[in-house]
Amino acid sequence: MAVELHREGIGPQRPTSVQGDASMWKWREFFPPLPDPVSLGEGNTPLVPLRHMTGVWIKDERANPTGSFKDRMASTAVSWAQARGFGTVAVASTGNAAVSTAAYAAAAGLHCVILAKEGGMASPDTERSLRAMGAEIRFTESWQDRWTELERGVRERGWFPVSNYQVPPVSSHPVGVRAYRTLAYEIAEQRAWSVPDWITVPVSRADALCAMVAGFDEIRRLGWISRIPRMLAVVRFPSLQEAVRSGRRQPLTSEYPDRVAALSISDPQATAAAARAVRHSGGDVLVVDDDDLAKAQAVAASHGWLVELSSAAALAGAAELRQRGHKGHVVALVTAAG
Repeated sequence: MAVELHREGIGPQRPTSVQGDASMWKWREFFPPLPDPVSLGEGNTPLVPLRHMTGVWIKDERANPTGSFKDRMASTAVSWAQARGFGTVAVASTGNAAVSTAAYAAAAGLHCVILAKEGGMASPDTERSLRAMGAEIRFTESWQDRWTELERGVRERGWFPVSNYQVPPVSSHPVGVRAYRTLAYEIAEQRAWSVPDWITVPVSRADALCAMVAGFDEIRRLGWISRIPRMLAVVRFPSLQEAVRSGRRQPLTSEYPDRVAALSISDPQATAAAARAVRHSGGDVLVVDDDDLAKAQAVAASHGWLVELSSAAALAGAAELRQRGHKGHVVALVTAAG
């Protein structure tokens, strides 16, 4: 029985220590039934206080096997695909999600197809890594064509879609997205079953943010915590901010400039689920540009934290909360290594 079907306060017992399985699969009671999970040791990442920003902790997703939080989603999605007899998993991505999906597909012995815009790969190293893991890369003329090609593969070739391919955008595959709830469980457990006042999250379509809100709500209803933290979604475009602040259910598309450096958080249209999750948490949305992210990345590096440009959004968000006068505890979700 899924956890959300339990009556309030009735369900799995709260762990009494952080000991146990050294991966996110210690929480498998909360997962869909999977007889043989494909795991490379993802999850159970450190929660580390920042020395240069009092009251701010980093949830350090750089510690995952391929260096990003996408490993949580890929592990679960690929496990689900394998358990149901799919031969091919596919993802529209030019960076972390592509590398992560390819890694877990290789571990499972499944074929992996990467849909990427021609010339849009995150780096030459990314492409070399994908090919080393046996992934097939199919280049398209535009960003939008990736979704068209993925939809065609799902419909005509029986691919298992790890990422979104719908317009307006919805989310990645819900089975994979569910794995991000473990971020909420881990943060609560690592803080001795208290929660921070705010969590700052780099956001594109907000898969992780939505799942974290659901995860905190889940363990709140089980009686493990007393409240859910507020979410600060840090975005590259104003689509989500406008929707949250105006009450719009379906965010509109933002104008996309010719060049954007922070590709991982550069979807110009936010999702309805993201707007709903931010509102449910009582949170807010911060819009940053590439210069803001570069400054946050440089400050982090000067204190020993090498983070991806898009990941620096979480640190920019933490700094913004301090500038606004918020003095409570903040967790910044650093999603990927630099």
